[in-house]
Amino acid sequence: MLRKDKIRVVVADGQPVTVLGLQTWFETRERYRVVASATCEEQLLSKLRDADGELVIVGCALGAHARPAADQFGILRKLRECVPHTPLVALTTDSRTLAVRAMQRAGADGIASTRDDLKDLGRVCERVLSGVKGVISPRIAAGLESERRNAQAFHPDTIYREVRLSATTLAARM
Repeated sequence: MLRKDKIRVVVADGQPVTVLGLQTWFETRERYRVVASATCEEQLLSKLRDADGELVIVGCALGAHARPAADQFGILRKLRECVPHTPLVALTTDSRTLAVRAMQRAGADGIASTRDDLKDLGRVCERVLSGVKGVISPRIAAGLESERRNAQAFHPDTIYREVRLSATTLAARM
């Protein structure tokens, strides 16, 4: 059965130009309608109460200046509390494994890079809307794979075997 109404999307990012770009891109798609947008955390949380969105796309840097570094993805936790059953896609520049896992634990159903093509963001949104959890964009996946390869390349027995010195050898050289 095909939907007759458009999917209601809420977009938020700390950069107004990013919000405008997301609004424009989603509005030009037949399937979506942007029902709310925000450029700060407080604005987003107040608009969410009235927006009745079916998908939230948020830049992870939104409100980061007001949070301690240890709570880097607090906005995702707040959104998960505010709209617990609404699919949530996080936009980020960080593709490190620890950061991706932290975003997923904080409540992101999908993660896309701010450097992704918009068609890749669209694919992440489609998969998240279909109920899939843990969706990542190709650029985020490539970053994770690169980090994994670099971690495997470091092996202390092979890289530093020739550099190891015993304490007595080191003391004798001084």
